[in-house]
Amino acid sequence: MKRIILFIALFFGMAMVLPQTGCKTSNTANPATLAPGYLNSADESMGVALVGAHAFYATIQQDVAAGKYTPSATEKTALNNFATALNAAQILYIAYHNGMATQAQTQAAVDAVTKQQAALQATVTGGK
Repeated sequence: MKRIILFIALFFGMAMVLPQTGCKTSNTANPATLAPGYLNSADESMGVALVGAHAFYATIQQDVAAGKYTPSATEKTALNNFATALNAAQILYIAYHNGMATQAQTQAAVDAVTKQQAALQATVTGGK
């Protein structure tokens, strides 16, 4: 009987001490969580930029098909150049995402697309 009482006393004594000696909680703020499927913040940033660029281009294509917008020859050339840059950046982004291209290469291609998109938004869509 003394053994049982001693065991119970030790058990409850340990139960009281262990929670106080557990892992310390971190006082640092949690880093921003990534959306599912991205490797890191650069991957997510480039991916989001390319999604936006694809949406922008698709909207222009739809407007042309619906007769809402007719690009001039100069605008057509600019749009074709944008599509080429967008496709090249997408290929590099997929390669980066799969570990086959560097972040610097991919970021340069995405930056070129973003710059072209900004220029097109001001001219093609009337700044909308």
